[in-house]
Amino acid sequence: MQNKQTPAKWGVIFDLDGTMVPNTASHCQAWFELCKRYNIPMNPELYYQKIHARSNDKIVQNLFGPNVDESFIRQIEQEKETLYRRLYRPVMKPAAGLLDLLEALRSAGVPCGTASNSPTENVDFILDGLNIRPYFKAVFCRSDVRQGKPDPEVLLKTAEGLGLPPTRCILFEDSPSGFKAARAAGMPYIVITADGSPQEEKEAWDAAAVFKDFTAVGVKDLEALLCRKNRESKTA
Repeated sequence: MQNKQTPAKWGVIFDLDGTMVPNTASHCQAWFELCKRYNIPMNPELYYQKIHARSNDKIVQNLFGPNVDESFIRQIEQEKETLYRRLYRPVMKPAAGLLDLLEALRSAGVPCGTASNSPTENVDFILDGLNIRPYFKAVFCRSDVRQGKPDPEVLLKTAEGLGLPPTRCILFEDSPSGFKAARAAGMPYIVITADGSPQEEKEAWDAAAVFKDFTAVGVKDLEALLCRKNRESKTA
């Protein structure tokens, strides 16, 4: 008789942009180039007000007005993401320590998922470009949900794809929209800061931990952090 596989006790979910890969600068450059094409004023302050850490549908509305139709949103999204992939392809690399952690999690039997605000094409671009897709049991992105982060839907779908409740998953994130989504999902999260900003870290007031990258993160560390956050939530 074949033994049934023992269900996983916990899992790890990874945001993609700025977390698994240091690609924030390439996204920023792509938006600046697109705004120049359409004569839309853009500077670092406006970038953080209208673009940074938002899903593309919200960004296009912020830049072109709230009444743009769905076909125009998709047109601008495709144009910008084509720019981004052209810019990032020659410099694509994983965040420091990511590959070692993914391998350690796989060896320990801990299932992993990725939950991104990016469209399918960008997620495929990274997962296949770095050849890391086999590490992920569940892959969900903005194309799979009605609302992107800070709505928790993409996190909840990814946890469901791992066969786990959100409280039994720990999330790696880098942006305030992801922090808010994790809170709404009831999912403990860890901040990765290498590609973020100190100002944004202030919004991660309830994070389980803060790391520059993945080099100092081990499987036992993650399990301990998850257990601690769950104990805290029960006593709160």
